[in-house]
Amino acid sequence: MSRIEPKIIFFLSMILIIIFISIIVYYSYKKIKTELYEDVPIVSFPFKNLFDENQKPLNIILISAPFRETKHEELYQEYKDKGLSFCGISSYLNFPGPIDNPFEDYFHVERKHDYIQMTTSWLHCFREDKIPTNLKQSNLPMILMTEADLKNSENIPFKTDDNKLEKKYDFMYCCLDDNDKCDPGWQSYNRNWELAKKCLEVMCSQFNLKGILVGRQNCEFTNKCNSLVKVVPFLAYSEFQEEMQKCKFLFVPNISDASPRVMTEAMCYNMPVLVNYNIIGGWHNVIPSITGEFFTNENDIIPSLSKIVNNYNSYQPRGWFQSHRGVKNSGKVLAEFLKESYPNLKKDFQYATITI
Repeated sequence: MSRIEPKIIFFLSMILIIIFISIIVYYSYKKIKTELYEDVPIVSFPFKNLFDENQKPLNIILISAPFRETKHEELYQEYKDKGLSFCGISSYLNFPGPIDNPFEDYFHVERKHDYIQMTTSWLHCFREDKIPTNLKQSNLPMILMTEADLKNSENIPFKTDDNKLEKKYDFMYCCLDDNDKCDPGWQSYNRNWELAKKCLEVMCSQFNLKGILVGRQNCEFTNKCNSLVKVVPFLAYSEFQEEMQKCKFLFVPNISDASPRVMTEAMCYNMPVLVNYNIIGGWHNVIPSITGEFFTNENDIIPSLSKIVNNYNSYQPRGWFQSHRGVKNSGKVLAEFLKESYPNLKKDFQYATITI
């Protein structure tokens, strides 16, 4: 063997050692950066951030809805390349199950996205027997948790008896316009306008209730509500919140809804909610005689309406929500779930919140 060969072997060995050390350093640095919350982007739809109690973003990105364009696919890959983890959340219609709204964008179906495969755990909103098959069979760690559960009631400017707004309406119902002609669309399907029209007739003719309808400006419904229901267009957030406080309860006939934020806001204003039993999400916050009542159609709405109308002052939705939901309750449960599901997650936080 010549003297040159040992030198070559030594040289190649040194190169391999340097490459090996570089790989270890790279991944160690990447892990440290992530655990220290560095380089975590502030994301937008269909992604959402998770934050700790100091509003520092956690190294977990939520996938909250189907992708609608190639840009979303590219962002997912970009976040994945940064070493970020992913968690799914049922925050949009039937997601991650098949979406039944006929007016929904179907880009994700054409691209055959597998959101279950993209995630490590899942926050869901479904009743046990309604959990989508793909999610139930995935064996992913799951927890019943919605964005609305994390609403901070302290940020809701609830007015006391001394300065609260006068109750001008019995109820509020939100169903925004889809178009100028009131043709069926995404909003009318999601807010169950067809059932709402039947229930409005009962509410006006049999109970003589006054209400405010946000949206549906060019839509016809029973003339029995002509002098009782005020129809207004989309309202700015502050104006919407003020109008809501003038109502006694919230009417929610929705089914294809993963957890209407308006339900939580109503509860924080101490307004009971009248909710369709078949709603996809948010049902777990409806406690009969405490936060509101359920119904399913224009017939069985009558006893539920009677109960709310005759016992309005006995409901305590705000107190219940403060005792069972919000950052200090649901946020703590969410933090523990994330710590168990993501071993590399930094553990020195007590509460977790979502961008809502």
